[in-house]
Amino acid sequence: MYKSFLLILIICIQYTFAADNNNVILKKAEDHYKSKNYTSAIQEYNSIINKGYYSYQLYYNLGNAYFKNNEIGKSILYYEKAKKLNASDADINYNLSLAYAKTIDKIDTKDNFFIELTHTGFLNTINPNSFAYLSIIFSIIFTLIVTLLLYVSKYRKLLIAIAGVSLTAIITTYIIGSSALKSQASSDFAVVTVKQTKVSNEPIQNAVTKFNLHEGTKVKVLQTVENFTLIKLDNGVEGWVDANAIELI
Repeated sequence: MYKSFLLILIICIQYTFAADNNNVILKKAEDHYKSKNYTSAIQEYNSIINKGYYSYQLYYNLGNAYFKNNEIGKSILYYEKAKKLNASDADINYNLSLAYAKTIDKIDTKDNFFIELTHTGFLNTINPNSFAYLSIIFSIIFTLIVTLLLYVSKYRKLLIAIAGVSLTAIITTYIIGSSALKSQASSDFAVVTVKQTKVSNEPIQNAVTKFNLHEGTKVKVLQTVENFTLIKLDNGVEGWVDANAIELI
């Protein structure tokens, strides 16, 4: 009993010490930022993240420091990380739009509706459990209506219409809920964080270059083979890039 208490006490002390230490580092980072010493601010923010701590505020502040330091790719990466944790924050979305405005690559999207929801961050604002409950409720309504159709001769057109709406609602809530769950748990998207990288037609060193991408471009990650990653752009074009040229959101 005494050993268990001592262990808990040690863990609490360590946790308190780590929290206090992070607060000191955070204060240093904020002071560096205010002094326009953005490189030092970046180092301090990253030192906290490297310890396993994160929050949308921390990612947002780091994105601001990178933006001020004219590292657009890194700023977009951390704004996107912040948005993934809090997609409704107006400051994050505004600064992210400013950062994207500075990117070189302008790529038209050809995504379907649900992939577009992933891009906008809408899926990250959804509670998948709520949509699961809605899907169950609509399933119950659908079952009741179908049962009524077996025994009731009146109002059949109305009941059939309600059944159709219920079935559509079941499918829609299920797809959106499952898409939200997948979006919030996945790291399928990445950002180009180097000034420029070539996109090749195969994952080898001397492959033919299809085109170049520049920092800040958001891509979908399909697979990685050794030091190369297969990516897909919003317009549907695919190609291989150096795995070190991108970072997962």
